[in-house]
Amino acid sequence: MASETSIVNFALRALGAKRITSLTDGSANANSANDVYEMVRDQALRAHNWNFATKRIQLAEIVDTPTFGFDHQHALPSDWIRTVSVHDNDAGLGSLEYKEETTGSQRALLSDSATVYLRYVAKITDPTFYPSDFVVALSIELAKRLALAIPNSNTIKADLDEEVKKLILGARSNDAMGSSTEKRPPGSWVSARFGWPSNRWPR
Repeated sequence: MASETSIVNFALRALGAKRITSLTDGSANANSANDVYEMVRDQALRAHNWNFATKRIQLAEIVDTPTFGFDHQHALPSDWIRTVSVHDNDAGLGSLEYKEETTGSQRALLSDSATVYLRYVAKITDPTFYPSDFVVALSIELAKRLALAIPNSNTIKADLDEEVKKLILGARSNDAMGSSTEKRPPGSWVSARFGWPSNRWPR
């Protein structure tokens, strides 16, 4: 079972560097890893619509309306990393025009709908939720970031850069097998021909 420490140690092993007992054990390697771990993890999560990190939620509307351009704004979840889809119905059909911005001190989603349903990639911090191929890809990405700080080798960094690209592609491919292909709404001609509302169609 993966942990933050095991992910870092996998990265250190790829660099031929000394293992750590925890990210806060005070060693030079732990300090270097602790400096970048969270940023590298969040970047990896944001890079793809991972099934294991995807959540669904009905957003809470913010009382203040946008100054212009849209009629409503809703607060994005505190663990939001990346938007997957936005809808005005609980069937998750159709699409809704929106804009991600900052309102006051919080991230918000602006639209013309009073009701907003969101599918999004969340900041999953518990490594036990990570599939094994994501763990390996994250570890090698971390090793790439640590390559200059620990062994000080541009050659190792270049080799890891090529490896992590292949690992990420493999992880994405495997992740895509975890769900069926999403159905897209029919064009306006088809909707008009059969009398279907623009945000509803047979499934």
